[in-house]
Amino acid sequence: MSGTTALNLLLRLSPLRPGVRLEVLRRRDFTDERLRELHALSNALMAEDFDHFRVHAQTNDVVHVFRRADTGAIAGFQFWKTAPLALPRSLAIVGGKLRIAPELRTRGLHLVSGLVFLLDTKRRAPRTRLYRLSIASLFGFVSITEALAKYELFDPGRRGGEEDEAVRAAFLALAAESDFRVDEETGLFSVDIFMTEDTLRRYPPRYFDRPAARRYAAVNPDFRTNGCYVGFWYRFTRHNLLAMTRAITTRLFRAATRSSAAR
Repeated sequence: MSGTTALNLLLRLSPLRPGVRLEVLRRRDFTDERLRELHALSNALMAEDFDHFRVHAQTNDVVHVFRRADTGAIAGFQFWKTAPLALPRSLAIVGGKLRIAPELRTRGLHLVSGLVFLLDTKRRAPRTRLYRLSIASLFGFVSITEALAKYELFDPGRRGGEEDEAVRAAFLALAAESDFRVDEETGLFSVDIFMTEDTLRRYPPRYFDRPAARRYAAVNPDFRTNGCYVGFWYRFTRHNLLAMTRAITTRLFRAATRSSAAR
């Protein structure tokens, strides 16, 4: 069973409604028509012109597109690719733009998507050690890191061992591919993507008090207005995979139980 087939089976088993299904587009299918459909959702949440969106999209290998099962409307998407890492038998998994419609953002769709891409990559390279690198907005950072046991912030000034140097080089290469600028002092990536006021209003004040949000704000205090993102990375260790699996189960199934009880 392919990762995509398994994911769609899991989504069908979820009692949450509306139902959601996944389709996978390869880079050869990144036509302007398809990218404009994705951009329409993206731009409503995080303002960005289409040409800028397309440049970043074309640096990726695939995009996972989530659609509502009832209407076929786009419910979200996540771009993915693999990248070289200067470590023995190692490879970086890189998540590109992640956007989920606000009414569906608590389902953990991005976590399921990431797990599927991991499994597909592991199937192609079973003996490879895999790292996950991300350049994320506040919302992407919170939603991913809260489902992890351990992760590290990108620090361009950190000079440690072979692993630190390899991760730093990989992040700088990723930034160059998408024309992102890197501040060597703060480690922030200038991505020229800005939060809309409508997006910010969707999140209550308590959201920004969550530990992950506070950590992000400590590194990027002007995140609301500066068009900059934070980089972070982690290894797909047994502890991180277990934490991710628990988070997926909780969001796809237990959330429905709580919702039913509330009604």
